[in-house]
Amino acid sequence: MLKHLRYLDLCDNYNLKKLSNSITELHNLQTLILCSCYNLEELPEDMQKLVHLRHLDIEKCYNLNYMPRGLGKLTNLQTLSKFVIHWDPLSNDSGGLKELNGLTNLRGKLEITNLRDGKDVASECKAANLKEKKHLHALTLQWSLGGVNDSDVDVDAELLLEDLQPHPNLRELRFESNHMSSRLPSWLLSLTNLVRFELCHCTNCQYMPPLSQLPSLKYLFLENMQAMEYISVDNEFSSSSSAPIPFFPSLKEIGFLQCFNLKGWWRRRHSSVEANSDRDNSVEITTETSMTAHCLLPSFPCLSTLKIIDCPMLTSIPMFPHLEKKLFLHASSKLLQQTMMMNGAAPQSPTPTTIGSSSFTPLSKLKFIELVSIADLETLPEEWLKNLTSLESLRISDCDRLKSLFLGIRHLTTLQDLNIENCLELELANDEDGMQWQSLKSLLSLNFSSLPKLVTLPLGLQHVTTLQKLTISSCKNLTAIPDWIRNCTSLQVFEISFCSSLTSLPEGMRSLTSLQSLTIFYCPVLLQRCEKEVGEDWPNIAHIPHLVLHD
Repeated sequence: MLKHLRYLDLCDNYNLKKLSNSITELHNLQTLILCSCYNLEELPEDMQKLVHLRHLDIEKCYNLNYMPRGLGKLTNLQTLSKFVIHWDPLSNDSGGLKELNGLTNLRGKLEITNLRDGKDVASECKAANLKEKKHLHALTLQWSLGGVNDSDVDVDAELLLEDLQPHPNLRELRFESNHMSSRLPSWLLSLTNLVRFELCHCTNCQYMPPLSQLPSLKYLFLENMQAMEYISVDNEFSSSSSAPIPFFPSLKEIGFLQCFNLKGWWRRRHSSVEANSDRDNSVEITTETSMTAHCLLPSFPCLSTLKIIDCPMLTSIPMFPHLEKKLFLHASSKLLQQTMMMNGAAPQSPTPTTIGSSSFTPLSKLKFIELVSIADLETLPEEWLKNLTSLESLRISDCDRLKSLFLGIRHLTTLQDLNIENCLELELANDEDGMQWQSLKSLLSLNFSSLPKLVTLPLGLQHVTTLQKLTISSCKNLTAIPDWIRNCTSLQVFEISFCSSLTSLPEGMRSLTSLQSLTIFYCPVLLQRCEKEVGEDWPNIAHIPHLVLHD
């Protein structure tokens, strides 16, 4: 009855563990979609009968144990999102990597999982013939600890990786492993069309080749690289060169996550800087080094987003004056210092490799900054903030020593969104004349969360007439909302939660005619009063269309 069926979509069947072998009788089937069948453990053993199959989507089939024998006979296959190597090399039911040999029409993305060191896998890596699959644009190679035994330890993991060389047309490459070689393959630099490179959980990998030689690379991500102290041991840039090679000419986004031992981009010799204690006399350019030394570093000409998260040892990377979109610095005090130095000193020290011209202001196009767990941050320096002339969003969180914002906040005239969270020492009531807040002429959304020293709202906030949303959460010492809140005439959404000391809302709330929504959540004293008076049409908030009062 279904012998003419060409398209079958079974995605998101969470309870599906095994497909009936009868599905292989659908000889005209061209597309089989099984993505997000999380509990699927195996495919039909007679898959080779589906000779017209072109698309097999098994993405997010996390429990799939192996690929069936004979899969390589499906030479019309164009989509194979995942190939799972069986943990037991002696299994009679599973097909090894050699099944990929004849699938030369594969395109799109391919993820190979459960790779491991060992003779059984190494013998098939070259047979997979990845180098001839010119239509693949994305490849993920994921290693597993399973299946390694004592007889396999003489197999060189580096050679195994060399045999998995893809076609130069590849645009995206991801390595994910806890048991991969300490070196990356030599063929990596031959991927001149590579746009995205991710290296994750490769705990043995110590450094990478000079990736700046990849002219098309736009996205670079490192995550949980425990053995890596420097990105590269090679000097990819020479300041003495008369015509230096452009440094990462296309790179747009960098993400370094949980690289706890990463110290810098590379070790560099520099005669004018005192060598450190390492035997190789190499030095690390840090924020204590002179700005002259910093200007000798290359800069990323196209970098738009930089994310440095939980890399506490990282002290310096090449400059990023052209950053336009986002800057994330989590637990990276030294890099924040470098950023401030670059911002403040660049106009006095322009070079072809950093600024480009004396009229250029670093980070002047940056839209978003997120600062989290910056241990020694006490204030936001005015000389740093005054150049952020395009900043639209600022988030500051878990900066335990931060005491003040007001030295430079007046320069953020384009700021639309301000979030301040869990800063235990922050004082917001010390801006007595309110002039700093008055300069925030574009602010639309403001969030105060977990600020124990917030007793009342900063006086200057009444001058921010553009404010549309105000959120106050977990400020346990906040006792009152000031009556001047009436001046925030553009306010549309007001949310207050977990403010246990807040006792009342002011008469000025009546003047907030634009206010559409008021949420009060777990403010016990305030809610008790509200419960008593709301029945009498509590005059302060009776005009608000949407009220949410919850304890």
